[in-house]
Amino acid sequence: MHQNKVPTLAEKREDVMNQISQVSLGDAIYERVYQDLVGGKLRPNEKVTIRGLAAALGTSSTPVRDAVQRLLRDEALEQRSVRDVRVPVLTVAKYLEIASIRRELEGYAAGRAAEMVGPKDIQRLKRVVEKNEVAARACRWPQAVRYNQQFHFALAEIADMPILLRILGGLWLRMGPLIAGYYGQGKVALVVRHQAIIVACEKGDAAAATAEMRADIDDSREGIVRYIESFTEEE
Repeated sequence: MHQNKVPTLAEKREDVMNQISQVSLGDAIYERVYQDLVGGKLRPNEKVTIRGLAAALGTSSTPVRDAVQRLLRDEALEQRSVRDVRVPVLTVAKYLEIASIRRELEGYAAGRAAEMVGPKDIQRLKRVVEKNEVAARACRWPQAVRYNQQFHFALAEIADMPILLRILGGLWLRMGPLIAGYYGQGKVALVVRHQAIIVACEKGDAAAATAEMRADIDDSREGIVRYIESFTEEE
């Protein structure tokens, strides 16, 4: 008669450490894919596979699968069938809702940043815009879009609003691929309003910074709607 072997204390400790390691790795993978979505490296309707991500990240499938499940719950990815996980194409209604929320929150953050900004912050914003312009001129659109996102987040950081920054992270998780796809396809200028926001910050003009940020989000509204509709036309 065989008895089940009772794990030793060392074996229990090793099992716990392995579980912690898997959780930590899953968190790291989630953060990596999160950044790819927020920064627009992944585009709407792009297929994402467990095997492909595991190969790209040099890891096993288990932590990747856990990270993908979290992103599915966040609605940052969608599962169309058992083997078909993709970056969602937002509906026009969802896009307009998120854009309206961003307009208010990011406008507020820009206004607060104008009130709190210092010389080092101004230089930081200018460097991001300069890098954005260089990337756009060289048609390196993934980089240009990433610098665009960095500028928007930098304003919330300068405004010292960490809770708002986390909220924006969730919104950009849904919006990042859409913004990147639109700007990359249309080769649209990214920095005109950003330059105006910097000028407003230099003057400490909160109202102007708020207005320019809201205009920055409004400027792309019609173009992004057309971009979303182009996916429906392809079906």
